[in-house]
Formats: sequence, C-alpha cells, structure tokens
Amino acid sequence: MARGYSISVRRGVESLRIRLAGAWYRSAFYQWRLGGTRATQVLLVPHDPWPGDSEVGKAILRGAFNFRNDRIWRGEELPLEPHDFAWLRDLRATGSDAGRRLGRELMSDWIDRFGRYHHHGWRADIAAERLINWLSQYDYFCRGAEDRFRDRVLQSVHRQAKHLANVTRKTTRGARRVRAAKGLIYVGACLPSAHARLFRGLALLEHEIEHRIHADGGVAERCPTLQHEILRDLIDVRSVLASSHQDASPVVQGAIDRAAPMLRGMRLGDGGLAVFNGSFEEQDWQIDMTLNQSGSTGNPPEHPPHTGFQRVIAGRTMIVMDTGMPPAPGHDDLAHAGLLGFEMSAGRVRLIVNCGSYWKRNSDWAFAGRISAAHSTLVVANRNSSQLHRNGGLGRRPAKVDADRKDLQGAILIEGSHDGYAPAFAVVHRRRIYVSANGEDVRGQDILSRPEQSRRNADVEFAVRFHLHPDVSIDSMSIWEKGGRIIDFSRPGAGSWQFHTESGVTIGVEDSFYQGMRNERQRTRQIVLSGEYRGAEPRSVRWAIRRR
Repeated sequence: MARGYSISVRRGVESLRIRLAGAWYRSAFYQWRLGGTRATQVLLVPHDPWPGDSEVGKAILRGAFNFRNDRIWRGEELPLEPHDFAWLRDLRATGSDAGRRLGRELMSDWIDRFGRYHHHGWRADIAAERLINWLSQYDYFCRGAEDRFRDRVLQSVHRQAKHLANVTRKTTRGARRVRAAKGLIYVGACLPSAHARLFRGLALLEHEIEHRIHADGGVAERCPTLQHEILRDLIDVRSVLASSHQDASPVVQGAIDRAAPMLRGMRLGDGGLAVFNGSFEEQDWQIDMTLNQSGSTGNPPEHPPHTGFQRVIAGRTMIVMDTGMPPAPGHDDLAHAGLLGFEMSAGRVRLIVNCGSYWKRNSDWAFAGRISAAHSTLVVANRNSSQLHRNGGLGRRPAKVDADRKDLQGAILIEGSHDGYAPAFAVVHRRRIYVSANGEDVRGQDILSRPEQSRRNADVEFAVRFHLHPDVSIDSMSIWEKGGRIIDFSRPGAGSWQFHTESGVTIGVEDSFYQGMRNERQRTRQIVLSGEYRGAEPRSVRWAIRRR
C-alpha cells in the first residue's frame, strides 16, 4: 500500500510540475525571451540518408492529416506524429511539386497554430525531432521558396532551438533525452553563433551513452525498436560532426560499434525485429540500411549478460528468448511482463510470436500487449510476472532473474528462471529450451517450484502459452498412444511442424491477436497448456516443436 501511495504522490507532483511549467512557457515574458534573434541563414544542411515512404507521402497528399482541424489527429491507419515532421521524408519521396507545396503549407500551418507553445508539440524530444527534420529537409522545402516563408521558418527554428536548450536537461529522460541531445547538436552545427549548443548537446549525449547503452551494446529499455532508433540517432550525430568539421567522438563511435551487433542479434529470420518491450517488427530493408550505415561488421552476441536476449540459430530455425532482468526504473516506460518468453522463425517466416505492442502507447490495446499472457511464456494464476502501471512503467518486479547457455556438440540448451511470482504465490518459474543442431527439433520444459525458504504451498493454476503468427495454419489435433497431444501446424515458407506435449496437462487452441506491425492488429490463435500446481514438489511441463 505504501509503495502504491508513493507512486501516486510522485505522479501527482509530476503532473503539477508539468502544468506549472506549461503556464510559464505560455507566458508573454517567456515568449518574449525566445524572440529577438533575426535569423537569416542556415550554415549547414545535414545529409539525410534515410529514405521516406512514397506510399505514405501519397496518402498525406490525399489528406491523411492536417493542422487546420480543431483536434490534432493521426490517421487511424497511419501512425504518424504530426508534430515531429518526420513525414517530410515521405512527402519528399513522392518526388512531386505537390509534395513540396504541401510540405511548405503544413510547416506554415504549424507555425500559425503552434509557433508559440504547445504542451505536446514543444516537448523536448518532439521539438528536437522537428528541428532535425526541418534542417535536414531545408533545401527541398525551403530553398527557392518565397522570402516570407523562409524567414518565418528560420525565425521559428531559432525560437524552438532556444526553448530546446532551456528544457532538455530539465524535462527529458531515457530515450527522449538522447533525441533532445541530438537536436541540440544539429542546432549547434546548422545555425550561426550556436556552436555552444553543439558542445552542450554532445556532452549530454555522451553522458546518456555511458548510462543507457550497456557494455554488450543493448539499450537500457531492452526494446529492439529503440535499439534501432538510437543507433540511427548515433549514426546521424557522427555524420553531422564530420560535416561540421568537428572532432569525432570516441564515445559515440564506441556506442555504434557495440549497438550495431546487438541490433543484429534482435532480428529473426525474416530480417525484422523480435517483438519485446514495446518493439515492432520494423521494415527489414530499413534495418539493413541502418546496419550498413553503421559500418560495424561485428557478430551479434549470443548471450549478452546485461541486455539478456538469448539468440539461437540452428539450420533454418532462429529463436530469440527474453532471459534478462526487466528494465530498471526510469527506463521501463515501454516494459512488458514477458519474462522467459520467446519468438521462433523457420526460414524467413515467423511461427511463434509475442502479441506485440500498439502504436497508441497509452491505449487499452497497448496495455493488453504488455501483460504476461500476451507472451509465449508460462503465466501463473493469470497474473503478471511484473506489476504493470497503466500508462507505462513497472512497479513490483522480480528480484532475481538467472540465465545459462550450453553448447552440446552443435545443439544449444538455454536455461532461465525468475521469481516474479514468488511474493504472491511462492512459485519460481524455470524454463529450459533445447534446440537441435539442425533446428528441426525444439524441446522445452517449464518447471514450477517453491523457493527454498517458502512455507506456503497453496494450489495455483498455470498456463503455458504459444502465440502463433497470423499466417500460421493449424491443420489438425490428435492424441497419441502415451496420452499426449499433437497439433499439426504449417506456414508457407516454413513447411509443416508438429507441437507435442505430454499427458497431465490440458491442451487447447484459443483466440489471440498480433500487433507486431505498427499500423495493424490481426487475429490469430494460440496453443495453451494449462494445469494446476499443487504441493511442495516441483511441477514440470514438457513440450516440443518438431518439423514434420
């Protein structure tokens, strides 16, 4: 109770702080302080190596969103953040004058409506992203435009840059601070008399690297999508420093060299990312481009001690398993309760998945994707292995998470355990996954046991869940001679597989959902093994996934 009260108080204080800060930023005096600089030029237009999506650009041209409506909205099928202007790349990708004109029109609309202050649009990381995109796309959208438009854009850039310098260290944390620091570096490199901001931004970024990128290369949030985004940010910073004739940063380069191999280790056979802790699959070609731009050719770590994702490649089978401690407080906004969950691909297609996140971060569907039952793992009493706060972050979490890995003459055995259910149910979950050398025989064992010091042995129900990719078909279910069950399933590109389990548990197929892609949610199915754990002796559930 005291812990929950403390969290509530902290959130109340934070909410009050935000309201007071917003009142100050909207004040006439603060707005006056942001003015007073007559902007006339951009010293550097940074190279933007990341291509846009012409189809998204065409959708924007058809009216996907604008800034004239009473509410700022994002198209239900286009998870775009209007205020960050990253979609300028998509308009540029159309290669049309209409795209250029609409970009100018939307930039002008934004200045009209939000050029003074907006509680969301002027948040440090979003303001930084907008400045980065306006400066990177300056030649395409501003060069050759009317003087009045160009002057308005430059004046707004200077105002936003001053605000960003004022608030970055005070109001941001986690991945948002990395983006805000990157924005300061761009401002310092591109605007006259702003070099001090470049050095401030670089010092802040290097500090964040030291505290948020582990020695094994993983980011503190343990989110593959953020791993990708932060690596891109670091690559951009390295490029801007070179273009502005600044000395290279060994800290930034070292982080790139560590983070790129880790990103490789978070991919499945289709080239997309494993779906853990708020991640999405992402586009394989974009990940390829990021890794190529990094210049790093290091192999992915198989057993990263800090980030804790085990990766197994055997034949055409690939498995990524979460055996790491949940992200620490302050880095856990996106965290899921998916301990010991795994995803599996065969060839270039996915078979076993987690349900995934949702691009509306504080929605009911986003929360549904975070619960333990939305992951391919064991769940006790339909509870979460970590306490999930509704709007992000964790409360109670496991005190101990262990992992081990053995090479057995080409075959791999992964063992992991956690005590996330110990406080409520006096239960420890241990999982063992064996993958044969050819990848066609995957055997698992989920074990429930009591902590050594526990005197409780109340009966608890459990379920072991295996969420199937939406393109996987369940072909048949049968009973074999020893009382176990077999489920035949298949997917084009992966061939036919069988799921085996022993007698003593109830096996069923239930509805599920998958939202591993940013802009869609799909219906799918899950295999569920359920039973009850009684007494003090360990309870084991064995299962296997074998190619037919």
